[in-house]
Amino acid sequence: MSPEEPKQEAQESGAWGGGEAAPKPDAEPLREIITPSNKEVIVIAEQVEGQIQPVTLELLGAGRDLADKLGGQLSCVLLGHQLEQAAQTLIQYGAEIVYLADSPELKVYRTLPYKRVITDLLKTFDPPPHILLLGSTTTGRDLAPRIAAFFKTGLTADCTELDIGPYEHTNKADPDKLGLYPGCLYAIRPSFGESLKARILGPWNNPQMATTRPGVMVPLKPDPERQGEIRHIPVNLLPEDYRLEVLEIVREVQSGVSIADADVVVAGGYGLGGPEGFNLLKDLAACFENSAVGASRKVVDAGWIPYSNQVGQTGKTVRPKIYIACGISGAIQHRVGMNKSGLIIAINKDPDAPIFQVAHHGIVGDVFQVVPELIRQLKSAQSVAGASSSEKSLV
Repeated sequence: MSPEEPKQEAQESGAWGGGEAAPKPDAEPLREIITPSNKEVIVIAEQVEGQIQPVTLELLGAGRDLADKLGGQLSCVLLGHQLEQAAQTLIQYGAEIVYLADSPELKVYRTLPYKRVITDLLKTFDPPPHILLLGSTTTGRDLAPRIAAFFKTGLTADCTELDIGPYEHTNKADPDKLGLYPGCLYAIRPSFGESLKARILGPWNNPQMATTRPGVMVPLKPDPERQGEIRHIPVNLLPEDYRLEVLEIVREVQSGVSIADADVVVAGGYGLGGPEGFNLLKDLAACFENSAVGASRKVVDAGWIPYSNQVGQTGKTVRPKIYIACGISGAIQHRVGMNKSGLIIAINKDPDAPIFQVAHHGIVGDVFQVVPELIRQLKSAQSVAGASSSEKSLV
């Protein structure tokens, strides 16, 4: 959790750091404590220039599973200007209700106006919604802790998994909190230098909040026939909400395919020996359509390749059809950013490299011997396929 975020109560015993052990036979049964909520799961949507961002659709997929386990409904909050069509898109991806705040003042994200509208909406819920989800993006990391602080509730950032389950609080240092809390949000994220997973709970107040990394959750398939409701909500900004004015937005123009959008990612690590090693990986990536070159954190920190190419915990989470890891040892912070790829191929001289634990196919060998041969074989196969296609077209 970042320093800005409210501290969260964590489980205190058990394999996950949580106290789920059954009470001793002679112990008094724990009283069941149900924190008042309406079992609603709400996703705060992100849009840029009217386009719903992929992390929002991913959160709707995760939120649908949580809402089903709670027996509640899945809703979405969308702020911006002239976004009726975008609201319909959210319904197609699983939202049952879209709370739409439409105002020219909300067209571009600003912290205070967005916080005002969202907190004003949530204050109208009695009891409050059970769960509130945001993306671990620049916007989400700015907005989420402010909402959590306003409602004095917990917030877990950068989650890789979300689930619902019970929690038994048996720590007698908090006698008022002793009891069984059903339907808690399990916010799961890497911890201790990315070597372990921590399951973090905050059942004391609702909404229970979490942010998730882009690319981790799986969106539902859009259904144009899915029915939902769009509810327009008021926008009542105060003078202090206008302290920041956006004069200009300069967006980075990226050449080529982003690693987050590529079907094939060829990634390199410290085993390449230097920045010139990425020239070979670019040649391999060029053998595929819609491909991009990725990298581990270590080579980005060394200045071999820009940060925009970094895959992993502190970079981007990717889910390509094919991921080729070249000279990457496979520390857990890298693996969590690519382990859901469709096909993982690892090339490394060390047969015990952790990357082989998640690879579907592994090649133990020197990258500078294996990759040139891969390029030769791919180009040869493409030439044969091209010649065959030309013959068919002549016939």
